[in-house]
Amino acid sequence: MTNKEQIYNVLERLGYKPQYDEDGDILMRYQLKHLFFLTQDDDEEHFVNVTLPQFSSVLEGQELLFLAACNKLTRETKMAKVFIDHTFKNVTATCEFFFDDEKTLEKNIIRALRILSIMRTAYHDCVKEMSEE
Repeated sequence: MTNKEQIYNVLERLGYKPQYDEDGDILMRYQLKHLFFLTQDDDEEHFVNVTLPQFSSVLEGQELLFLAACNKLTRETKMAKVFIDHTFKNVTATCEFFFDDEKTLEKNIIRALRILSIMRTAYHDCVKEMSEE
């Protein structure tokens, strides 16, 4: 079974309704958020990147503040990376992990969903806190 098939099966077993997008990546909605599950099936390692894309915009003149907030959240949140994406206009968050079997895959998907579900609020709280300093 491929990585994508394993991820898809675990998501269905957890009660979600995953779909494949036009690029062949797994897409699902979770708490009104679009999440993507990215993996390489030709890769021998079992690795997945769960992405919450473009959840906040970067305001002109505030780039350093937003970069600092991304850096702080990445340092303080296990499994998560928060960054300004390649457009330099949006903030994206990911949770990346390796898995050995469907049991560890399921545990890490649940953990990634929990992390990404609060990331937007955590990011905006962090920006607010840092701008007041």
